[in-house]
Amino acid sequence: MREICLQSGVTDPCHAIQLSTGDYVVSHHGLPAVVSVVGVDGQVIHSYGQSETSDVGQIKCSASLAVTKNEDILVADEWSNRILSINISTRCVQEMALSVDGGIRCPRGLCMDESRCRLYIGELGGQYRVLVFNGVRL
Repeated sequence: MREICLQSGVTDPCHAIQLSTGDYVVSHHGLPAVVSVVGVDGQVIHSYGQSETSDVGQIKCSASLAVTKNEDILVADEWSNRILSINISTRCVQEMALSVDGGIRCPRGLCMDESRCRLYIGELGGQYRVLVFNGVRL
């Protein structure tokens, strides 16, 4: 186990995933909801909240994260009922176009299985479903 002492700017951490670089992606559950890339020294390298390069708007509640082999960050924005994709190199934030009857409702958990091109989303609201999306390529 490795412990990272988070520095100022990281509040109410909810979920963390390590990148291949050794840095971490951390979701902040509180307001404002942001997703930060944090170095092994605990310093924030970059944060994503209000998109700088798109019109997706503010992240309202970053509940869960997944990271692709290309190190795109997937974010379950629970209170906005959507999944966001963040490209680390371009800092572009986009809403993923995922079609499901009744829409996505309170996404709480994410798992990206790239070997099968599947994205799994666990919902907290509605029918408490696990959604499985085939053919997801990032």
